[in-house]
Amino acid sequence: EAFALGLTDPPNDGANFTIPERNAEGTIIGIATRRERRGVKADKKCIAGSKRGLTIPGGWHDVLGPALLVEGFSDTAALTAAGLCALGRPSNLGGAEQLAELLKDWPAERGIIVVGENDENGAGLDGAIRTSSKLSEALGRRVPFALPPTDAKDSREWLTAGVRWETAWIDRGAELLAFLEANLRDPESAESRSDCIPEILIEKREWHVNAQACVALGREADIYQRGGLLVHVVEQAEEPESDAVVRRHVGAVSVRELAKPLLRERLTHCAKWMTLVGRGEDVQKVAAHPPDWSISAVHVRAEWPAIRRLEAVVDHPILLGNGTILGANGYDRSSSILLRMPHGLNIAVPERPTKDDVRAAVAELGEVIRDFPFESPAHRAAWFASLLTPLAWFAFDGSAPMFLIDSNIRGAGKGLLADCAAIIITGRRFPVMNYTSDKEELRKKITTLAVEGERLVLLDNLAGAVGNDVLDAALTTPAWKDRILGGNRIYNGPLNVTWYATGNNVQLGADTSRRVCHIRLESTEERPETRADVTHEDLRDHVRRNRPKLLTAALTMLRGWVVAGKPRHGLKPWGSYEPWSSVVREAVVFAGLPDPGETRMQLQSMADRDANAMAEIIAGILELAPDGRGMTTAEIVKALKDDATPSAVVADMRAAVEELCGKLCGRALGFKFRHFARRNFGGKMIDKAGSAHGRNRWAVVSVTRSRDQADANHSNHPTNSALPDGCDGGDGGDVSDDAGNTPGKLCDPPDLDALFQ
Repeated sequence: EAFALGLTDPPNDGANFTIPERNAEGTIIGIATRRERRGVKADKKCIAGSKRGLTIPGGWHDVLGPALLVEGFSDTAALTAAGLCALGRPSNLGGAEQLAELLKDWPAERGIIVVGENDENGAGLDGAIRTSSKLSEALGRRVPFALPPTDAKDSREWLTAGVRWETAWIDRGAELLAFLEANLRDPESAESRSDCIPEILIEKREWHVNAQACVALGREADIYQRGGLLVHVVEQAEEPESDAVVRRHVGAVSVRELAKPLLRERLTHCAKWMTLVGRGEDVQKVAAHPPDWSISAVHVRAEWPAIRRLEAVVDHPILLGNGTILGANGYDRSSSILLRMPHGLNIAVPERPTKDDVRAAVAELGEVIRDFPFESPAHRAAWFASLLTPLAWFAFDGSAPMFLIDSNIRGAGKGLLADCAAIIITGRRFPVMNYTSDKEELRKKITTLAVEGERLVLLDNLAGAVGNDVLDAALTTPAWKDRILGGNRIYNGPLNVTWYATGNNVQLGADTSRRVCHIRLESTEERPETRADVTHEDLRDHVRRNRPKLLTAALTMLRGWVVAGKPRHGLKPWGSYEPWSSVVREAVVFAGLPDPGETRMQLQSMADRDANAMAEIIAGILELAPDGRGMTTAEIVKALKDDATPSAVVADMRAAVEELCGKLCGRALGFKFRHFARRNFGGKMIDKAGSAHGRNRWAVVSVTRSRDQADANHSNHPTNSALPDGCDGGDGGDVSDDAGNTPGKLCDPPDLDALFQ
């Protein structure tokens, strides 16, 4: 404490202090370190969670006198060393809720004083007023604030000014306490508010007025900028309407644009607006309303340097990119994330989890899902990946695949399995959005999700064909740009959605299937919903009651992988999701589980209707035209119509053409062939073989022969430079989705016979 006060020389230049920061229950949620160098300004270095929690000295409640709530850990150490009862609050205007929980039983006769700082910009005063006001509301009694003497910036600086010996510490502490008690102020008084509110004079230099308004607005602790919009955070107060884009449960938080009427209100709260009236020597300032032209200009500016950026709002701890866990409520400047965890959620992740800790965490979570009939261990591992992805979202740069939970029969537990993950992560069931194949309508829904900062969305009970380019784009981009519904404003910001879906034997489009991590349930029960041999009769209630323990287990899996050095396991690439794969898949495999990516190729073979149909058509062409000369689409359609007793292969081909084109139509089939030309279907591809009377003939060629021809005649068939290495984003199947004859870099094909089976 003497060293922290600056009363003694450091043992060596550059000594470090390590100070734990805690929540209201006393659990360590962050570590702050301070480097002191004699004669040089202190250098603070904080890891995630620091300056976010409370600094709670041992035995603080036994020290006589009022509880002094100071900003940061160094002031707490200074006041404690001076014999005062001190607690450290976060320096980001947060922590009032934690302090209220800690002080709810504090004796009224002892008193509580929020101690601010004498910052030049008034931030220390503003923070003290806000904390004092919030504490007064939470505790139901007046909690005053006070500032240290004006000849020092903060309490620590005043205490240590010219003092070198312990006998003076206590005297200075008593003197400081007397000064604070003699200068108590009410946070709601007009005088207190006016001291920290800037004045804006309305004049003809509109740019100057608007700039001052933006700076003043930056003092509002709950206003942010996101995607070119001014936003604030709201809590779902009632059950949503049935036609809402996203049906959120009560208590869920979302981001909303700050509408002009609310902006006007906030501008009157953060600044005193004045105008000049009179002439000559009689000119005087009088209070005024913010002018409409200033409100409009501030609202559409799209960039506000003084206002904090908001990446996301989360209501659970998360893993950050530096490998630490963010677990204290408030705004984290390093990541631009606002954490809004509920009271009483105690997460105690070991600082350095061992492999045994990770195994125990897997067993803890595995007990929750033990009764679900997963098709394979890989599908079970995919559920673990679905649980870890939102927790690790901000630890990788990019998107994650959609987690599809489907089954062979209704009642197998798809929704329940999804809710287990959602309740562990957020404490609530999934927000639900209805999927639509209407691209324009789907785009509008996704834009709403992006603007409102939704983090988890469930597409429930998918039916029919699923997948289009709009959904595919949402599954592979971490950002979204689109016009906001009902105006000409453009949102251009993050899309931090982890997508989930449920359905029975879901049929996915070709491009969508490679963007999905599959969680498959296979039940042998005729009516699985009537099963009585389950471990927990009400599994959702069990998960809710044990959420802190289960969430701790999930975070332990991630933290354990980080502490182990983020090992790699030689997993097969997953195109478009390499960053996600390098964190979540690796953490899952590190925990001793199978690779969740193993389910992807199986899903693509099962769910890609177009690929399956083309495989059937290729097999039919080989039977109808075994000489390799190929056929026109008109000849194919005629053969399918005329053959009254087709072989099994030709019959399958007829059904495939009808599924692919909607009917037996040569023109429609020609369009499909041009779209799928030179795409790999189980080692075979369809390509133009010449023309007959101006019509294309289509023949089946092998991928190997096509590669040899491409190498021999590279100048006539240049490689499509638009395709990345690994072809089609590295999905391991497509050569090209384009209509032309350009061969891309070929990938190892699946077995054709397996496709036909």
